[in-house]
Amino acid sequence: MFDVISGLPVHPLVVHAVVVLLPLMAVVTVLVTARAPWRGALRWVVVADALVLVSAVVADQSGEALQGRLSQAGEKVAEEHGELGGSIPVVALVLLLTAVLAWFATRKGGVLVPVSIVAVSLAAIASIGLVVAVGHSGAKASWEQKIAGTHAPVGEAEDD
Repeated sequence: MFDVISGLPVHPLVVHAVVVLLPLMAVVTVLVTARAPWRGALRWVVVADALVLVSAVVADQSGEALQGRLSQAGEKVAEEHGELGGSIPVVALVLLLTAVLAWFATRKGGVLVPVSIVAVSLAAIASIGLVVAVGHSGAKASWEQKIAGTHAPVGEAEDD
């Protein structure tokens, strides 16, 4: 289902949504949970976090489909990236669940509010850290061998 669109693999098309939206919503979820005047927007944060979860599942499933195609073609499959990437829907789900906890906690009040702020913050840190790790492993798998024998064009500085 999440294999190709118009002959192109779905994974590189949808993965960028997760790379941008999961860290963004992690920060937004923390801010809206932590700032009392903004807590009225938590229901919309929950909706947005649910959409991020859907995009994370699509990215994961499309990544598995792409790995299957590449391994059939005899190409090196990004195993580390695939293993790490399989955790992205899990952290997206945890972020969503902590946002739901925060939404209910702010309606109830009491000690649940600071507990929800801590839970959302931990989920946000895990989400952002995992997105960085998965993105790095994916970029390394895609590009490391392709540019290994090259050098920067004349007149341009190298980062090394």
